Amino acid sequence: MSGLVTTIKDKCRRCYSCVRNCPAKAIKVEDGQAIVIDDRCVGCGNCTRVCAQSAKEVRSGIEDAATYLDDEANYVVAGLAPSFPAAFPELRAGQVVAAIRALGFDEVMEVAFGAELVGNAYAELFRRDGRRALISTACPAVVAYVQKHAPSLVENLAPVVSPMAALARVVKERYHPGARFVFVGPCIAKKAEMNEPGVADYVDAVLTFRELRDMWSSGAVDPSLLADDDFDGPRAGLGRIFPVPGGLLKTAALSADVMETEILVAEGKDTTVELLREMAEGKVDVRLLDVLFCEGCIAGPRVQNDLSLTARRKLVVDFARARSPAERQAAAQYQLEYADLDLSRHFDAHPAPGLSLPSEADIEKALRRTNKLRPKDELNCGACGYASCREKAIAVCQGLAEAEMCLPFLIEQMEANFLELSRMHRELQETQAQLIQSEKLASMGQLAAGVAHEVNNPLGTILLCSHMLLRGGTPDSERIPALRMVIDEATRCRTIVSGLLNFARQGKLNLREVQLNDVLRDSLALVEKQPSFAQVTIDLSLDPMLPIIEADPSQLKDVFINIVVNAAEAMPGGGRLTVTTVPVGCESVEVSIADTGCGIPEANLSKVFQPFFTTKQIGQGTGLGLAIAYGIVKMHKGQISVQSHLERGTRFTVTLPCRITPPDDWVGAGILGRPLP
Repeated sequence: MSGLVTTIKDKCRRCYSCVRNCPAKAIKVEDGQAIVIDDRCVGCGNCTRVCAQSAKEVRSGIEDAATYLDDEANYVVAGLAPSFPAAFPELRAGQVVAAIRALGFDEVMEVAFGAELVGNAYAELFRRDGRRALISTACPAVVAYVQKHAPSLVENLAPVVSPMAALARVVKERYHPGARFVFVGPCIAKKAEMNEPGVADYVDAVLTFRELRDMWSSGAVDPSLLADDDFDGPRAGLGRIFPVPGGLLKTAALSADVMETEILVAEGKDTTVELLREMAEGKVDVRLLDVLFCEGCIAGPRVQNDLSLTARRKLVVDFARARSPAERQAAAQYQLEYADLDLSRHFDAHPAPGLSLPSEADIEKALRRTNKLRPKDELNCGACGYASCREKAIAVCQGLAEAEMCLPFLIEQMEANFLELSRMHRELQETQAQLIQSEKLASMGQLAAGVAHEVNNPLGTILLCSHMLLRGGTPDSERIPALRMVIDEATRCRTIVSGLLNFARQGKLNLREVQLNDVLRDSLALVEKQPSFAQVTIDLSLDPMLPIIEADPSQLKDVFINIVVNAAEAMPGGGRLTVTTVPVGCESVEVSIADTGCGIPEANLSKVFQPFFTTKQIGQGTGLGLAIAYGIVKMHKGQISVQSHLERGTRFTVTLPCRITPPDDWVGAGILGRPLP
């Protein structure tokens, strides 16, 4: 059955419908592509029927048929399957016959006549073969399944050819020896059957109904415009009913009474496979098991229209009933004429390559690959094409499936990847914001250093001269108040310059192991005696199990002093200052400093770490404290953030890693962009 059905890789879209609907486990998935395993395929055509992307391609018989038609030396007979009324509902039977003849066929015959001969053979076999359990062989997909996947039942296959092969024998042995016989029908498996012993010498090509339409299109044949034509050769009788469920029994005049157990009729891949399995296990005791992979040939994979099975059945039944009395009489006469034709066939087993059952350890390993760690993780959703997660894991071990076929697993992976991308995006945004802030600080630092250097010397001269004038004057001099004002303002300028130099200084981190709780206590001890803390209650909630960190304690003190002093100044009428430390996992620690002060307007929250930004009155602050704190925290590879609500208070949160290993030349000014001159 080499190359009977192949996959068009550009169209295969990982839906796994073919895997789900293959009764023979003849589909394996490689690199996301569903590939047909020829040695296991039975030609049932389910994969072609369910593929919404039309990614399954059936081996065409058009070229072979066209070769015979193009050679004028050939006499070519078409055998039209009795299911054709269901396949061409828009046409009259005579138009279908005329359109086939228009392609160049010399005669068009009814395969229904072959079905009648087969029905007679089954009746005789059933009558004389005692209690032998038989499996009907009209469906080539069923025959292939038994030969490949249930070889112990090969001896139960009824030794009778199919209706296609029966008519082909009529043509080549009696009706027109030397003619070419081309079958036209709904079945894909017929393309494989034509190469089987007992059939290959009689059938030269197989066309599906779809291929017949393609030949009409390419040959510019419009059947709807043609006048009716009649079939050639022997006329058919009850054989026209053969393609409907139970048609074999009707044709053979056998009864399948539900109260009897001698004959069992079933259609559909699942029911058929189950019955064959039970028969192999000795659980089915019947004389004839009439099974079809399709729900009758009217549901064949190449009967491609939207009609229901009921509508298709009606079309076939109506055509079978349309026989005239003369046709009935002629059909009976033809049956007598060909009654002695040999319709026997022998079947051999062709076991498919075995699929050994993997060990339990291998199955569990395959399950773990898709996070199926416990029984409750096995959803058995069927999205992969297998009925259960365990069945799919077995298929993975057997090389038929890939772990990545699990849809819930892929969704979990996608969600995890989405979360990771979101995290990376946030980090990228934070890094970008830090870079922007660093550029600002770098520019401001350079400007501050230059201004401080140029202003510091004149300020020193002004202060020196002012003090000399103050000491040289008399206590009642009118200049004294003016000199004191000059000294005070110059001193304030020097404080600002000192802050600028501190902001722009080029100091390395002096890293050592530090207990952050001790740094906080020392910082608070330095400021809690200041007047601004007189009415402030300080609450400490320091985790005694806080891990040791690697940091520069003196610079961290500057950070915490700046924050707590700002907090105290935000509570001029008193309030509560809460300092908390907690570990964050095993890699960092978090310090929270919260006050109950006036809060910061939302519009100012994004500016609090910018140099020279302050809401204090002139002379009460330089706006550099939090900018310096920000730079120090970043030097420690940490994070600092602020949350605030007006009239409810403000909270600063500082997160510091437990360990940092900066290069030797990583200095404070480096955080600002580059070393300062």
